[in-house]
Amino acid sequence: DYQSLRIGGLVFAVVLFTVGILLILSNGSRPRSPCTSSCRAPGDEEAQAENLITSNGKVACPAPR
Repeated sequence: DYQSLRIGGLVFAVVLFTVGILLILSNGSRPRSPCTSSCRAPGDEEAQAENLITSNGKVACPAPR
């Protein structure tokens, strides 16, 4: 009936909302590239972007300075 469909939809929406919030919050702790945080120089994103792309299209970690 309509009441059970409404409750089921509300539960489904709450579950999706919770999963979305958890994904957003957990995204900051995961590295966005294969490089670790130790190979990133602060404030040098433009120079790193040029160094990260290799000839075969794979992402490479530059040598630490």
